[in-house]
Amino acid sequence: METEKTNDINIKEIINRMTEIKSEEKTLNNEYALLQAQLQMIGESDLENTKRKSVSYHGSSSKATVTIADKVASVLPALFKDIFGKAYSDLVTEKKTVELNAEGKRLVASIWNGDYCSGSVEEIVSGLDCDEKAKKSLLKKLNGKNYETDQKNLIKFGGLDEETAGDYAYLISEIMAWNRIQLIIKLNNEGVFSDEAFEQMKLNVNAAVCVEQSTKITVEGIT
Repeated sequence: METEKTNDINIKEIINRMTEIKSEEKTLNNEYALLQAQLQMIGESDLENTKRKSVSYHGSSSKATVTIADKVASVLPALFKDIFGKAYSDLVTEKKTVELNAEGKRLVASIWNGDYCSGSVEEIVSGLDCDEKAKKSLLKKLNGKNYETDQKNLIKFGGLDEETAGDYAYLISEIMAWNRIQLIIKLNNEGVFSDEAFEQMKLNVNAAVCVEQSTKITVEGIT
């Protein structure tokens, strides 16, 4: 039953204004989604063929960051034991279903995407233009697990600009991934790494999981 009390604030005005706000909200949300899609395409284009996973753009008093992330979905989790062998319990969480933990997801995403390379983090750090104390701090802090954290530490301790630090952070994540891959293969092959074992690992990963990339955009004010 619809009622209206004439002795209260004009109910029609309240309802009309609420309706206007809802309509404005829908219009603004649609505009925001369109702008977000445009920024996403710009960000993905700028990140293509680079070592970076995120890029920031500045407005008058705010900035937007476009970040590409990997989503790892299990397809044949029974192969996880073949992939990780003795390292299985460190990289997989067993519940009612078998799931990769965060570290396991990072590793298989690296293999799936080909985001790994040989190299030396120590050589990278030694070549930076900062003092020995800062280099020692960096060697303790850089671990390849969190791109943003590594990037910030390279800016803070290594004196790099944001873009260069991002490139180094991604390169370090690839080196760390390759080191972990080699370690797992050696762990399961009596201390011996071989290309054949690595190729089998890649085949198992490609059969066991599906990795999709998603893009996230964050907007924040600048003080």
